[in-house]
Amino acid sequence: MISTMLTQIIEEMEMREFVIRLVFTYAAVIVAMIIDFISGLRKAQKAHIATTSRGYKMTCTKAYQYFFPMLCLTCVDVIGSVVLSYPAFTMIMAAFNIFCEWKSVLESTADKKKMRDLGSALLSVLEEKPEFVKTMLHFLKDDDSKDDEEDK
Repeated sequence: MISTMLTQIIEEMEMREFVIRLVFTYAAVIVAMIIDFISGLRKAQKAHIATTSRGYKMTCTKAYQYFFPMLCLTCVDVIGSVVLSYPAFTMIMAAFNIFCEWKSVLESTADKKKMRDLGSALLSVLEEKPEFVKTMLHFLKDDDSKDDEEDK
């Protein structure tokens, strides 16, 4: 009877530690997202770029992209808690998400502006020059067919 009670206490303590690790893992990602959000707002203010609801919505989209896979991995970790006493997969995903947020904080506004400008310039070229797109597609198809012939 005493050994049964001790076993239950130990199992409850292990599960409690597991849940505490999960909570801290999710909290770390939330803190990283808040830091990135505040950093983005400050960079926008310094660069005199208007903040829009579209930008705020992107934060919600990012949260979904981060937390949905983490939730799935948490389910895997709960199933695997028989083997591992900590949520390894969730912690790995959280580390990756925090790394992405850290890189986002370190990126300069000028770099992001250059990427946006390059994308819009490329889009305008593609919209204004459909014959250019057709020529490039034709060139790429010819190049692929030459590669296929060389492989034979």
